[in-house]
Amino acid sequence: MNAATKDPIERLSHSPAVLPARIVPRAIAPATWMDGAAILIMALTAVRWAVATATGLSDTEAYYASWSRVLALSYYDHPPLVAWSNWLFSRLGGGAAWVRVGPILYAAAFDALLYRLTSRLFSSRAGFFAVAIVAATPVFFFTGFLLNPEALLAPLWVLFLLLLVDLRDHDERWRPLAIGAVVGVAFLAKYTAILALPVALLAVATSAESRRWLRRPSFYFAGVVALVITAPVVAWNALHGWPSLQLHLADRMSRAAGESLAAALWRVGSAQLLYFHPVLSPAFAGVLGYALWHARRDARYRLIAVASLPVLAFLLTMMVRAGDSEPHWTMVGYVPLIVGAAGVLDESTGALQRTAQWLFRVSLVVSAVVLVAYAFHLRSPALAKALPEYNPVADPLTETLGWDRVSAAVAAHASHLGPGAVAAAAHNVLCGHLQLAVDDAPHVYCPSPRRTEFDFIARRSPPADVSVVFVDSDRYRADVVASLPDHTCGPVIDDVVVDRTGLVVERYHLRDCAPRNQVAP
Repeated sequence: MNAATKDPIERLSHSPAVLPARIVPRAIAPATWMDGAAILIMALTAVRWAVATATGLSDTEAYYASWSRVLALSYYDHPPLVAWSNWLFSRLGGGAAWVRVGPILYAAAFDALLYRLTSRLFSSRAGFFAVAIVAATPVFFFTGFLLNPEALLAPLWVLFLLLLVDLRDHDERWRPLAIGAVVGVAFLAKYTAILALPVALLAVATSAESRRWLRRPSFYFAGVVALVITAPVVAWNALHGWPSLQLHLADRMSRAAGESLAAALWRVGSAQLLYFHPVLSPAFAGVLGYALWHARRDARYRLIAVASLPVLAFLLTMMVRAGDSEPHWTMVGYVPLIVGAAGVLDESTGALQRTAQWLFRVSLVVSAVVLVAYAFHLRSPALAKALPEYNPVADPLTETLGWDRVSAAVAAHASHLGPGAVAAAAHNVLCGHLQLAVDDAPHVYCPSPRRTEFDFIARRSPPADVSVVFVDSDRYRADVVASLPDHTCGPVIDDVVVDRTGLVVERYHLRDCAPRNQVAP
């Protein structure tokens, strides 16, 4: 294929970089940008590993990790890939570090694939910028070492977009089938991956270079491939009465009592601003507008718009409806905007160039300051003590502390209660963390007011004829009478106080509970 007949996107990806030398030298060869991206990815991996090994597991991580104790076709909250992969890494070693090895490797794969995608659409320098933008975005940094479904979904989503771009330039029949396989595996990571189906259809239908695939059977057979791979999730849900569908499309779809639409919009919008960076979030919105404006005449920005706007619109709508929505749900919708932001940095001129440069610099400085402050906070409570509005309940670090003492206290109480005694808590993540901390000895049950994964492994209500060590905390308070109707519980007889050199950040409360036909211990 000669230069005159190359795809316009491919030609642009080899065009000279236009960003002035005062940001980065103009004359650096593409291979050098690739080397720089590789060095940056290795540095990010080292930083993630350092943070991962400096802290214990968060409550949600422990809940996910607890699933690995019972391998299943799927799980109540999420598909099975997070549990399956963690089971594999847990064969190699124990402790928080091994739980987080997987996410750290997935993050490195995400960075490398993102570099490849951005280089393909724009240039090697833009690829470097994309990795740098990810490094500056808080939600991508933290999901880069925390055990969570998004850590698995992110690289698979970028691979999906790369394969979608390949449909433009190649005619092999297997290419749509590869997309179907990646989407199927991504669905095993998180249900959000189903959004890849409308994205793929829109991307192909709106691209003159790719539209030919709409007339080819292999494009539609890709859906069959995806469905076959997702069969474990479908089978598990069918056998259990579709609980995951009920959870995500019904049970969660209600705002907190008294929350107005305006308050819900603020809840979701402010969290997006914080998690995706107070400087970068408005920039991403600007990139989306820029992509929409250029979509008619530039296939690259058309792909960015198609792969981001529908995804973000759907997810943000669901998050406003769900009172317990989490800000990181929108991660995959921001991935194309990161690519677009890197492209703007690489190709823009004039006022847009100056604005893009300024935002890029400021975002890097702000993120560096936050990272240094966070590293200091990990080692000392001085920063927390200096903040008059500090709330330990809102500090993720709090979740990781004191579990060795909680484990020892629960073991002592269970030993006192005698053979057969079990432990219980009444919140899903507290149950998961407790089970991991005591290594399920004594067995841990989870009589939560809401259904949890423990319901599906016969660990909801403790047997009526055994004694129970009941655990709750200041963060996760529980009604012990409602939680253990078949038991009689005494008052709190043991508090595990988590103290960071004079700063109390959490208290765990232990009660001894006897079967109702016996006297409480």
